[in-house]
Amino acid sequence: MTKIISNLNVTKLVVDHPIGPDNPPRFTPYSPNCADIDDKSLSQDALQMSDFEVCWADKLTDKQLDQLVDDGWIVIDEVFTHTALLALQAESGFVQYRDAELTAGVRISDIRGDRIRWITKNFFAGFYYLQSINALAALFNQSLFAGIRHSEAHYACYPAGFGYQWHSDNPAGRDERVISAVFYLNDEWTASDGGALEIIDKHGSHHSVMPVANRLVIFDSDLQHQVQIAHRQRYSIATWMRRDGLVPFIEDSM
Repeated sequence: MTKIISNLNVTKLVVDHPIGPDNPPRFTPYSPNCADIDDKSLSQDALQMSDFEVCWADKLTDKQLDQLVDDGWIVIDEVFTHTALLALQAESGFVQYRDAELTAGVRISDIRGDRIRWITKNFFAGFYYLQSINALAALFNQSLFAGIRHSEAHYACYPAGFGYQWHSDNPAGRDERVISAVFYLNDEWTASDGGALEIIDKHGSHHSVMPVANRLVIFDSDLQHQVQIAHRQRYSIATWMRRDGLVPFIEDSM
């Protein structure tokens, strides 16, 4: 069995050359001969970056940027085109998920019940999603001086009956993750399906956000948040914008 380990090791902080037009992302699309993706999704090699392009300066108002700074979180709906959303939904259904682990490498289903798959260059739709997120990071660097160097993300699948208890995305003593984001993939999600994201903002106020398709929730990585127990299978993309130098994912055969 192959295990992909997140970039959670301490790395030297490099914030003098953040993502921008002269510092593009380092991933490139991969050959369609990928054993990790079902044949049904290989048609996604026809996708183009233009399918995932978002004018973030138009999507994000000054008021929303102020809210992100003041409250620590915002919500953007109808983020991507219909083509991009369908591609991400399809890819999320075909990838081979693996058990998620906590930072110490221990699987504790009472705390965290999702199954995940890190997005690497092997995933066409996921690759383009990350490029769009990196464009968003460039806007944050320009507007908020965030010092983001790169982004990482994984597909997440919560089976019915599972959630993720209260936590922050920066373990104690760590600060590599600057901004977190979650993109939702389930159509026709209702309150009775559970699985809402709960966030405690910078003022201590509690918020609950429904995981509806094509919604992106963006928040300070230090904020406490949790995923309520889902009552049907729930798909999303968990995303982090980081200030440290890029360290490639490590694949171990087990």
